[in-house]
Amino acid sequence: MCGVAAGLSRSTRGWLAEPGPITALTAGPEVDAFKTAQQRLFQKHDAYVESRYLKLKQPALTAHVLEAGRGDPVLMLHGGGSFACQFAPLMSSLRQEFHVFAADRPGCGLTDRFDYRQAALRQHAVDVVTSLLDALDLRQAALVGNSMGGLWALQFALAKPERVTRLVLLGEPAWSGAVAHAPPPASKTPTIEGVRAAYVNRLVADVKRVPAEMLEAHLAANRLPGAAMSWDTLITRFLEGENGTYHLRPELKNLRVATLFIWGDKDTFGPPSLGQEMAAIAPNARCEVLADAGHIVWLDQPERCARAVAAQPQHACR
Repeated sequence: MCGVAAGLSRSTRGWLAEPGPITALTAGPEVDAFKTAQQRLFQKHDAYVESRYLKLKQPALTAHVLEAGRGDPVLMLHGGGSFACQFAPLMSSLRQEFHVFAADRPGCGLTDRFDYRQAALRQHAVDVVTSLLDALDLRQAALVGNSMGGLWALQFALAKPERVTRLVLLGEPAWSGAVAHAPPPASKTPTIEGVRAAYVNRLVADVKRVPAEMLEAHLAANRLPGAAMSWDTLITRFLEGENGTYHLRPELKNLRVATLFIWGDKDTFGPPSLGQEMAAIAPNARCEVLADAGHIVWLDQPERCARAVAAQPQHACR
């Protein structure tokens, strides 16, 4: 068992006693607090967003999805211990010309909790994205992913390129270098100071660009029942084998989807050279480096990031 597991919180150990990998997220004060924080974040960014719940086929759980705008469909997948409304600034910009969907991944936000200890992670990622597209009645969509969500988007594009019109990877897709950059386990007692420190130390180049509403939403997400269990079991499972983006490099020569890496020059999870190396392998990929930006690149450079995402050409595979 890796060092992450040794730091499991008491609440995580309690959740691990539950039978089966899926546990429904039930109503309660923590859920209410997150919904309130999410709404305040939308208001901050003038993001007119509808909240939806979908029944997925595989895994058979209830997923929460945010929807905004009209136009060509875009499905956004957030990072490891994050949540869909972290995309609020980007959704606000993209909704002007795209039909944008942002999903809380299993175990995160308002989607059901998930115990990843026995999960086949790559197949799980493909299953989740497939089920999301099916539930949204989308034959094809552009995929935009950050960090772990970027890895999931890339794995799906390799498995089912005919369903992806274009692929945009924001920040370092999880484990892009030869050595994993292991994040810490979930905090046993989440605080706003701890959340802010995470943004300062790992997530952005300048925390002054992160509004208080974003930090408050992140704190509320960390306090949701089962969030710590889902994160701890995911990262423990992730680090047990060759599950990262780095291990997909031999397959990138077969990546048929038009792909854009948008990489912050101050991404603490890995340097832009990793994206440039991967873009050189894939036949229809490029890497754009944004100056003065960190791992959550759209918080540091929202306008430049939104323009780059919108300008990425479509290339639907046949």
